[in-house]
Amino acid sequence: MQSAEFQIVGTEPAPRVQGQIGAQVYHQDGTLRIGPPALELQTQDPYPGGEHPDIDGRGDYVVIGATVYQRVNSLNEWRLSPLGAESTASSGYISPATWMTSSHEQFLGESAINGSATWVVEATDAIGRRFRAWIRETDGYPLRYTTSWVNAKGRTYYINALYLRFNTQVSIPPPSLANHGMASIGAPIQLPSGSVTIAGVDFDCSGTATRRPAANNKFVTLMVAFNDKGPAAMPINPDAWRLYGDGVNGASPVDTGSSTLLRTQVLQPGHRVTGGVTFEVAEDAYQLWTVGKLQDVTAVVNVFLPILPSGVSACP
Repeated sequence: MQSAEFQIVGTEPAPRVQGQIGAQVYHQDGTLRIGPPALELQTQDPYPGGEHPDIDGRGDYVVIGATVYQRVNSLNEWRLSPLGAESTASSGYISPATWMTSSHEQFLGESAINGSATWVVEATDAIGRRFRAWIRETDGYPLRYTTSWVNAKGRTYYINALYLRFNTQVSIPPPSLANHGMASIGAPIQLPSGSVTIAGVDFDCSGTATRRPAANNKFVTLMVAFNDKGPAAMPINPDAWRLYGDGVNGASPVDTGSSTLLRTQVLQPGHRVTGGVTFEVAEDAYQLWTVGKLQDVTAVVNVFLPILPSGVSACP
């Protein structure tokens, strides 16, 4: 086996009415390759559109060799650690490439998965956790992996990985470390030749003489300030920015015709420029983030608007 896709099925005990015992079930997809060993888990997104945006097409858990890249979601920076250093809940051991370093192996017998005869083996992985694997007898490919541990809630969490679609074209490069985490309004984000700052955020329900927001919508304008300290010139393009949040998933800037909008240009060393980047969103959108995919840096900024009291319209 050179590569495989898999699905994780995780179960966690959950209390039910009248003392019954239930379970909450989680599903998550992933891909892996054996040589060189790598694994990637796709993003879990139980939230409405925009609250957990996919800004780079990557999952939130990537293993390359013995290095783990992990983040809360795509709006946050990657954290690096050796495989197994995070906790016993590390999912890196789903990869069969790690099983060769296991110990205390035990053959439990034979079974069948979807009509395929399998050997069932049990072993201890490199962080001391017992797991079982179902290995297809015809070719030695894994069909299932299962293990358990006690999670932060004090409950026993069971995880099963089901392997499928072997030896397809799989590419799992290391993730980009350009995103340094979410910044606040007014906080400069360092660029190779200076900085960029979201200096302010405002909304407008009226628009301009040439463009007005649609019914039940509003314009949200971010004031973006670039400061080129050198040594190189700084290319500026307002289309590098996108907006996410309340019902907004990667909205592109709109041209309202305003003279204060940021324009495409090349900023020379020693110069500054400030301009607006405007988006059209629903009038009740307040919890927002902006993402600028700039040269060598992904800028992520919290641009939440003040939330109005219940029943008060932003655009009366």
